[in-house]
Amino acid sequence: MKIQTDKIKHLAVCFIVSAAAAVIESAFGASYPLSFLAGMIAGVAIGVGKEYGDKCAIGNRWDWNDILADAIGALLGSGVGALVSMV
Repeated sequence: MKIQTDKIKHLAVCFIVSAAAAVIESAFGASYPLSFLAGMIAGVAIGVGKEYGDKCAIGNRWDWNDILADAIGALLGSGVGALVSMV
């Protein structure tokens, strides 16, 4: 059960970060593709940074399934956040 909740946390955090980055980019007048890209970069960067920290921690390791959850969260969050640019 712990593994599943960890993946949900990864997805949720990356969703929030990506959506926020896309909305902020939209507020500065960016188009949908640019807002989406900003969200993806922010979400994936947070996820990769977290995994790198895990890799460097004693007793922990890099987990590609966490990266997958991060990427899904970033994809969904970017899409939702970039919708603001269409309003």
